[in-house]
Amino acid sequence: MKELRHLNKYFRKYWLKLFVGIIITIIARVFQLVMPSYVNKIITVVEQFLNAAIAKTEATSLLLEYILIIVGAALLSGFFTFLMRQTIINVSRYIEYDLKNEIFDHYQNLSLNFYKKNRTGDLMNRISEDVNQVRMYADPAIMYGIQTLTLFACPGPINVY
Repeated sequence: MKELRHLNKYFRKYWLKLFVGIIITIIARVFQLVMPSYVNKIITVVEQFLNAAIAKTEATSLLLEYILIIVGAALLSGFFTFLMRQTIINVSRYIEYDLKNEIFDHYQNLSLNFYKKNRTGDLMNRISEDVNQVRMYADPAIMYGIQTLTLFACPGPINVY
């Protein structure tokens, strides 16, 4: 893990975009947590209607209200998930770009002897494939880590009212 400390300077460089991505991730997960409680409420309303505890019109209006809340929460969760992916994926692309430029700058300073000892294809592979793997690490590690922490931090399904 010590080798990954080199990425910290890039995380500091793009801290604001990462922070926005983290906030958007938390918002998206919170909207996902709204839905289960309303599915439970829908089941309760249907059971009450079948047991003749509430009238058909009251059950219909409650079901419609709960369904609209679920659909609205799903749409908002999907929208914020899209924003989250765009924000965090863009940051990982910026980091990839900066890393490739840093390696290229380093390659330009190396001696001719270095290039005689190493194959060009191997060196180019380090720029393209190895840096791509770093991006693939940074992207999901941030996204899924924040999602998991948010789900653990929330006490359970959230009621809108």
